[in-house]
Amino acid sequence: MKTLCSISFLLLAIVSAPGAEAFLGPIPVQYVAPDKELVLDMHRFYQPAGKPDLQFTTKDDVDLAFDAASLQLRARVHGRGLFDVALRDRTAASILTIATEAGSSAHHFVFKPTDRRTKVFLAGSFNGWSADKTPMTGPNEAGEYVVDLALAPGRCSYKFVVDGKWVRDPANSETEDNGMGDKNSVVTVAAENKTEGPTIYADELGGNELSIRAASTISIVRVSAVLESEMASNSISAKIDNGKIDIEVPEKRVGFVRVIAAANNGNPTNVMRVAIGGTTSVSFPNFARDRARPSNFHWQDAVMYYAFTDRFSDGDKSNDKPVDDANVLPPANFHGGDLRGVREKIDNGYFESLGVNTVWVAPLNRNPAKAYREYPEPHRWYTGYHGYWPVSSTDIDPHIGTDKDLHALVDDAHKHGMKVIADLVLHHVHEEHPWWKEHRDWFGSLDLPDGKKNLRLWDEQQFTTWFEPYLPSFDFAKDAPVHALIDNSIWWLNTYKLDGFRLDAVKHILPSFWWKFRAALREKAKQPFYLVGETFKDRQGIDQFVGPNMLDGQFDFPLYDQIKDTFALTKGDFKALDDALTSSEKTYGKETLMSPLIGNHDKGRFMAYADGDLPDPKIDKEEEVGWEKPPKIDDADNYKKLELAQAFLMSIDGVPMIYYGDEFGMTGAGDPDNRRDMRFGDQLSPNEQRVLENFKKLGAIRKAHPALRGGSRRTVQCDHDVYAFVRAYLDDRVAVIFNRGKTEAKIDIEVSPEMGDGDYNDGFNIADGRLQGTIPAQTARFIAKAK
Repeated sequence: MKTLCSISFLLLAIVSAPGAEAFLGPIPVQYVAPDKELVLDMHRFYQPAGKPDLQFTTKDDVDLAFDAASLQLRARVHGRGLFDVALRDRTAASILTIATEAGSSAHHFVFKPTDRRTKVFLAGSFNGWSADKTPMTGPNEAGEYVVDLALAPGRCSYKFVVDGKWVRDPANSETEDNGMGDKNSVVTVAAENKTEGPTIYADELGGNELSIRAASTISIVRVSAVLESEMASNSISAKIDNGKIDIEVPEKRVGFVRVIAAANNGNPTNVMRVAIGGTTSVSFPNFARDRARPSNFHWQDAVMYYAFTDRFSDGDKSNDKPVDDANVLPPANFHGGDLRGVREKIDNGYFESLGVNTVWVAPLNRNPAKAYREYPEPHRWYTGYHGYWPVSSTDIDPHIGTDKDLHALVDDAHKHGMKVIADLVLHHVHEEHPWWKEHRDWFGSLDLPDGKKNLRLWDEQQFTTWFEPYLPSFDFAKDAPVHALIDNSIWWLNTYKLDGFRLDAVKHILPSFWWKFRAALREKAKQPFYLVGETFKDRQGIDQFVGPNMLDGQFDFPLYDQIKDTFALTKGDFKALDDALTSSEKTYGKETLMSPLIGNHDKGRFMAYADGDLPDPKIDKEEEVGWEKPPKIDDADNYKKLELAQAFLMSIDGVPMIYYGDEFGMTGAGDPDNRRDMRFGDQLSPNEQRVLENFKKLGAIRKAHPALRGGSRRTVQCDHDVYAFVRAYLDDRVAVIFNRGKTEAKIDIEVSPEMGDGDYNDGFNIADGRLQGTIPAQTARFIAKAK
């Protein structure tokens, strides 16, 4: 028996403009253990038209409840398998698919204080960094405080809160930088040993018939097939026939068919997503605008490059005006890079040669004309060369150019079929900004009730902390600053025809801001756009800001951490990387445009880790390593580690981000040493030239193979030094193989049924479904049929 529930509730905070249509975007498959509760924040997917009017239809084996005040949907499933829930508002519909899987693993946390009269709490990404949500029990006979907590597989960052003071775990040497100059303790939770479901892949799409096959003899017993478009997602019928899934695609529909199946052992398969209706990309375009302005560009086909403007290319010497202040050392001053320099590299084909089709530029706003002293020791002086200290909401910083330069950059990019996104600073302004002078009530207080300064309390005061005393943070609970920031963002987007934003410090801005931000851009932006955010959290913390009604994606820092460990530091075996990648794929889903990366302006350079300069056993802060002993490459063989990481980056889903200089192996410690001046042409060493040429080949390979950008992925070998997976998307099939070892590796892997027998590139041959051969030491290979 099916039940129908309808809940309507007036909530002033989420009332849309009169006459606006409800929005209910595609929801990625959600995973939950049987009889465990799934809590889904529908703000990420749902924008009501006035009163929330969410209705749902389900079966008796799923208990559902919707709280209109918080827009939380709670679900609890009984039994194993797949469960589809039809959600709808008056003008929009979507399908929530729930897949059951094994539960989280328990981890035992222990802290032993010096004073037994102590209150100890555990805080971390698992509880929103709450200082009092997770108490630790103690002291026991050993004087320890303990707590057992169920955690999802992967890396988990945490701290102890001891009598109100936040401290790292003294018994755990494993730490990770939180991106803001501090470190958290980190523990890696292994995935439970369990039988995985089979891999399914898109085999054929002919006319209105889509054929999905399973790469396994395990029987498929249930299928969820959903037709996804911009404003509606609906279930469509699927027929299981001897290991195949046949789907009849509705005529004259543009969008995607998303498929997940369950095997007879109850385990879910991977998710497969296929473009239909003339959409040749595996991305999720903005359909309405794409029909009005046809384009071959779709965001999941993007490769993004961060041209850190001041350090990238100097195209106009007349604006080279560093701050004249003896306190400022050269690495912290303006270096002369500008918008004209970026445009010249677009025009001369530099980005195109790399396979890059999206350029990210640093914040555009004018910054202060003098230097300021950093709050933490040793209190160094910096200028606003980076762009993150806005003193104007409309002026372009004269160090990087003029409004004409920005118009010319965007126009030239579009003529070359490229996109431009700009860094956007929303969390704060500089104290010289007129808004701080005229609207003090828009901002939070620097002083906490206990007299402590609310400075750099990244986790304790996540949504209110200031980064510096001269960078006042907005109070995002107030309407006036929220409206002003949204209106100003739309002005930048439309005035300069930008294609999206990289959004700074996402986790320090209330989630309510982001769904208001997305709803306004959806209504008022004049072109399709991509919103990618920066959040230094675990996957669950990152994911809470992602969805069609919030951000399109974020940088996948948890995966970055494992890429660094596997390739640069050569820690452990490839299973940790495979587990991390699988966790990212399942957490974010095929609909989400996450951005994987191997370098970032807040992290030490990949080559500094690969060559042994980071981490430094004697200097805790990576920033200080850059000042005291700047890294240089001592062993040219370590460039091979970078080439392996580059190959991995270009072989997985998402919008890979290239941090300038990583295409040839620039080194550097923490900020600002990781922001050295870019080099081109004969400024590169022979080894750097070789790495650059190899990366150009990787860009061409990714562009040629849609399977690498959104196909199925089946791991076929995963041991200490050799890792291989097969990717398939309709008639495109690629085997990707990595040999991290320092000796040649013999390969004998099962690549059938995705890849048929015959001759392949690089002299490889497949016979009886097996790919056999050798892979040279420290290399990666992409094996595919020649086209």
